[in-house]
Amino acid sequence: MGERNTRRDVIKATAGVAGIGSLAGCSSLVGGGNAESIAIGSKQFTEQQILGYLAYHAIDENTEVEVVDEVGLGGTTTNFQALQEDEIGMYWEYTGTAWLTLPPKNDEVISDPQEIYNRVTAEFEEEHGITFLDRASFNNTYVLLANPDWQSETGIETMSEFASHLQDGNTDMTVVMNAEFQERSDGWPGLIEHYEMSDAASELNVRNVGSGLTYQVVGEGEAQVGMGFNTNPNIARYDLVALEDNNGFFPVYNPAPMIKQDTLESNSAVSQPLSDLVGTLSTETIRDLNQRVSIDGEDASSVARDHLSSNDLI
Repeated sequence: MGERNTRRDVIKATAGVAGIGSLAGCSSLVGGGNAESIAIGSKQFTEQQILGYLAYHAIDENTEVEVVDEVGLGGTTTNFQALQEDEIGMYWEYTGTAWLTLPPKNDEVISDPQEIYNRVTAEFEEEHGITFLDRASFNNTYVLLANPDWQSETGIETMSEFASHLQDGNTDMTVVMNAEFQERSDGWPGLIEHYEMSDAASELNVRNVGSGLTYQVVGEGEAQVGMGFNTNPNIARYDLVALEDNNGFFPVYNPAPMIKQDTLESNSAVSQPLSDLVGTLSTETIRDLNQRVSIDGEDASSVARDHLSSNDLI
């Protein structure tokens, strides 16, 4: 454990004082992508920790590659810097995040999962010498969530149907979201413009609540609709209904293991267990795994091992 903390401290301290590329020359401290050794990083929220440990145990149990636990390393920038400078060997990145947030940063929103995967893979191979392994099918994107009783009464299943509902004058309702979503161009303002319901939406009672509370507020009927994230376990907990983004406004956020091409060449054995793993990760599955950790209080590493075992992957 002491070695892990020292390594993590070195990465974070270096990343905090300089930009991308500042970790050059430090690879001897970590060996993130050496032949027969790979350090697994992740972001710090629950889903990312689960994904990190899924990769860690899948590689550890199915290959001779030595794996190093750097799960929970930091945010997107910290992990990306560490990957570029071989301080970690891989981490799971979302296709939408890579396309819209990491350099060179694109403005175009791509709602087709395979198209954005193909384009971001080609771009990162050319720009950074980094590639993506197979992507999981689940999409951790924004969603509008409906109270189950309200949804049953109205029969609304898609964003277009929601827009028509408002345009027909049914605006005596409450919608909840966090302040960031209400202001972001890829949030509420862009959504209501995209679905041509801006005028009707101005009549709604829009309330700001914290991201973690939106699920409960909608689930308990204090609001009819609210924003959320598609893989949050509270969707199942409150039996909420995610409205289909049928006209493709929100970006796609499929996770895939992101790894430097030379690291993959040196550790090619990791590809197959990770490919086998992604096929087991549906939306319902990741919500269940997230719930076990964030709501039920189970250990992320243990939950990951249990999932792999139950799918005969270890």
